[in-house]
Amino acid sequence: MVYDSYEFGKYLMQLRRKDNIPMSVICDGICNVSTMSRIENGEKDVSKIVQDRLLGRLGVAPENFENMIFSDEYERWELRQNIISLIQREEMDEAEQLLEQLERSGRLFERSKSSEDSDAILELQFYLSMKAQISCYRHEDEKKLRKLYEDALRQTVTGLEAKQGYRDFFANKRLSVEEINLLIEYGRYMPEARGITFMRCIVEYIENLSLKKLAMAKVYPKAVYYLYLLEERKGISNDKKTRKLLQLVTDAIEYLRDSLRLFYLCELLDIKMQIIKKLEGTNTDRWDLMTESLENDSLIDESYMKNYGNTMEYSPEAQYIWCRHIRAVLHDIYERCMIREDTFEYGYIYVDVEVYCIEDVIRIRRNMLNMSMAKLSEKICSERTISRIEKKAVKPQRAIVHRLFERLGLSGEFSRTEIISSDIEAQELFLKLKNHLNCGECEKVDELIDIIKNKISMDIPQNKQVIMRLAACNKRIQRKLDDALYIQNIKDALECTLPYDIAVSEGEKYLSNEEMSCMNNILVCKSENCVEVNQCFEALLRINNEREKNINNYLSMYEFTMQVIASYMGDCGKYDESDEKEFTILYSMLINRRINITAMILYCMLWNDQQRKKKKIAMHRGIAGITEYKRCIILTTFKRNVGRYNFFCNHLVNEKKQDN
Repeated sequence: MVYDSYEFGKYLMQLRRKDNIPMSVICDGICNVSTMSRIENGEKDVSKIVQDRLLGRLGVAPENFENMIFSDEYERWELRQNIISLIQREEMDEAEQLLEQLERSGRLFERSKSSEDSDAILELQFYLSMKAQISCYRHEDEKKLRKLYEDALRQTVTGLEAKQGYRDFFANKRLSVEEINLLIEYGRYMPEARGITFMRCIVEYIENLSLKKLAMAKVYPKAVYYLYLLEERKGISNDKKTRKLLQLVTDAIEYLRDSLRLFYLCELLDIKMQIIKKLEGTNTDRWDLMTESLENDSLIDESYMKNYGNTMEYSPEAQYIWCRHIRAVLHDIYERCMIREDTFEYGYIYVDVEVYCIEDVIRIRRNMLNMSMAKLSEKICSERTISRIEKKAVKPQRAIVHRLFERLGLSGEFSRTEIISSDIEAQELFLKLKNHLNCGECEKVDELIDIIKNKISMDIPQNKQVIMRLAACNKRIQRKLDDALYIQNIKDALECTLPYDIAVSEGEKYLSNEEMSCMNNILVCKSENCVEVNQCFEALLRINNEREKNINNYLSMYEFTMQVIASYMGDCGKYDESDEKEFTILYSMLINRRINITAMILYCMLWNDQQRKKKKIAMHRGIAGITEYKRCIILTTFKRNVGRYNFFCNHLVNEKKQDN
């Protein structure tokens, strides 16, 4: 997907027209209609923070992109991300110091007085939002908190001060998740009766927005959670209201399952069990006894996914037991990592991943390719310009950067997903393709590859690369390729943009996500006797070790590649190193409220212990295999991953046989 100075306006316009939204609604409080028109027509460049807010109002999450920004903007972005990381780690004094540095260095209060300085307005909103979060952590006065949230909202949300009904306020508005989050925080400090009405309106508003899965998961569960707290504080008077709240909580958990996130999940599971207790009375006492400990729990077997779940198609007993099991597993893994279970902060709303400094990327990539400044600059710009770019002494025109990137084997786009196209339908089909591939539905993958190839330009090396890679993966699943031929096909895909030997060589690296994915797919073969497997293992390990210094920026790719690396370490008998990496992944996932590969991490660490036991090496944790397989089964039901569920069920059956 493309949304840089070449395609951003076009893509924005397509999204807006697809939902039939007036231009004035999208830009309201951010810029005027004249500026918005120039953005859509490609006549005006805007910063990433403005791009993301405009896209956010159209329901698009910025985490789905690889992003390139100039060094001045990168420094501001890095400062904001450091503040978020400090708050996540509960280092509030240090976070506050950086927050004040952000305001002073950007002169945010002064600059935001100009309605045309959108960057300052959005950064000031971030500043006020983080300041409120720190004040909340310190249990400061609620009136002060509400005022901070009100000031933050006024930066971009119009009509807050108007005397109108809440539904009138939300009518004809398109708000981003950042703005919806601020409204939830603002509403939770209202008097109970007004707060309940306001929060109900927020929940209805979110339900009617066409938000993507991740965007929905960021705000809907939180809104439902605070609506319940307000209702409970006032007193829930009848069964009809109770059952309505039960449905809302159930829906909120489903949105978290859709996106594999944990925002307010522990709180919502507790609430759901409380509501079922209220409706079912003493019946729940028996269910509590049945699920008192996973070790002795006989309910978790090959029929578990069929018998228990979250949705209303299951009986109250089945829902209660499922919630209780998920809650117990979450408690255990949070405790192992010594991370708070409750969602006490909302940095996840602002976390922005895969962001890179343009000047650094040009320098690193040129050195990787052993390309002289003269060769890189030929017919594009002067050699001196390259030198000044790499020293961050000049900000070149985007057209120059576009051509330099292409010469370096990179996409010329400043923000992109796996395929480079502003065709919304092609993007949606590509997501379906990946889902079918993950589920092993090979014929559907083949069909979609053919359709997508006709919708995107296969002359673009990055598009050719990703299609070649996924086609090879699909053929391997179908057993149409042996390991040697599969590896060669993946190497051919990689070399659409970067020579294989350079990709696996030592030294400072910048690799695109797709290039990293190619190397990861080679490593998946896990053959110790294959030269390429070992080369990719060493190269990816070096890259990821370096990335651990700023892990939040690379978390998705770090999870994707490092879990395979850690697993391979275990296969090679390096059990302690493997456990260390698995734990790093698990900790980083949980602190960012992600659950993507948690079950596989637990399994791999258990496998390492089992190998130690076989080889009579001291076991690190000594966790019972049967109980750990039960945890993995429960986690896969949360993810609705049937393949992994069957995998862990088979292991559980075999483990029980061995115990007997």
